[in-house]
Amino acid sequence: MQRLTVRPAQAVQELLQAYIRREGLRPGDRLPAERELAERWGVSRGALRAAIRTLSEEQVLSQRHGAGTFVATPRVLRNLRDLRPFTQVVSDAGRTVRTEVLHCTAVDAHMQLADRLDLDPGERVWHLRRRRFIDGQPAAVEDSYLGVLRFPALDEQVSADRSLYDMMSESYGIDVDCGYQRLEASAADQADAELLELPVGEAVFRLTGVADDANGAPVEFFTSRVRADLVAFASTLDVARV
Repeated sequence: MQRLTVRPAQAVQELLQAYIRREGLRPGDRLPAERELAERWGVSRGALRAAIRTLSEEQVLSQRHGAGTFVATPRVLRNLRDLRPFTQVVSDAGRTVRTEVLHCTAVDAHMQLADRLDLDPGERVWHLRRRRFIDGQPAAVEDSYLGVLRFPALDEQVSADRSLYDMMSESYGIDVDCGYQRLEASAADQADAELLELPVGEAVFRLTGVADDANGAPVEFFTSRVRADLVAFASTLDVARV
């Protein structure tokens, strides 16, 4: 094989993309180490890193601190104003989705949680934790809190095969009508890093919010940690005319 002595970053990008095609690499597959690729192609580590950085910005590659460089998985785009279940959003994007119920247990509501759900402090609430997968990769960890009195025997109703909002409607006659959520940039702590299969400190999105029924009463307080390399968020903007 002809070895290259000097290649600009753009040419190295072409080498990387050709390598991905030739080897039949799929989203999530890991590339060889930088040193190996630089020696194989006779390019500088600086040019290789610049090419990887550019392809990462273009979402062709994905870099994970301490783990290496991977073929990027196209991110699922979720509208912040969309109340559809996570499973439906992912399915509509043509991707496979799976839910794992980690636990559903009754706990005492602390003051802040009680305030969010319009309950008395100490009142019992369900803590439902689920892990979401996109194309087999862990994508999100979701914690939902719901009042025990309003949702009796929730632990017997919840299922990995049915969305929470569908279950609310079908089993309890309660429909989610509107809500509020806040999106923040965050970093994965030890527990979330293990569940999301990320290095500790890796960037994640954090969603926190409340879902209300048709009467404006809160039915769910939720918080989610979402992998930034698998999901992106957008919002529709309206022009206020006065």
